[in-house]
Amino acid sequence: MLRGASYELDDGTAVRVDGLMLEMWRVFEDFLCVALAEALRPAGYTVRLQDRRHHLDHARRVRLRPDLVLDTPDGRPLTVVDAKYKTGETPQEDLYQVLAYCTAMGLNRAYLVYASKSESHTHVITGAEHLQIVETALDLTSPPEELRAQITGLARRVVADTAHFRA
Repeated sequence: MLRGASYELDDGTAVRVDGLMLEMWRVFEDFLCVALAEALRPAGYTVRLQDRRHHLDHARRVRLRPDLVLDTPDGRPLTVVDAKYKTGETPQEDLYQVLAYCTAMGLNRAYLVYASKSESHTHVITGAEHLQIVETALDLTSPPEELRAQITGLARRVVADTAHFRA
């Protein structure tokens, strides 16, 4: 339904549906990435969603697919954002995933954006103090205008941090 599909057979026969199941992680990821991309575009950067250009290894066997990559006008990655529809403690694998993106793309900063979290953290990586992973969250219980303001604030932070780390 959210992707423009329906419960109708190709021959026009109606199909009875007693329920609807949504993959909320995908809904959150799509919402965050599209809204954040729209908020970042006025800053003049190129935004790529589900960017498949990057690999973890030189042999190009392990493809990376970050949710959002902010690029320079000439296509070099500046930062990456990964959306997580999770609550509670941060799973270490989320940090490792974003660390892999940073390592492969030569980035100094990345963002993990959760659907709900009580506080934000910035992880300075041991042995690579120039590398930081920022954990933050959106409050999805907020009214639409407030949620939009949270995303705009995140976009401003990403732009400001990117300018700081490029200098």
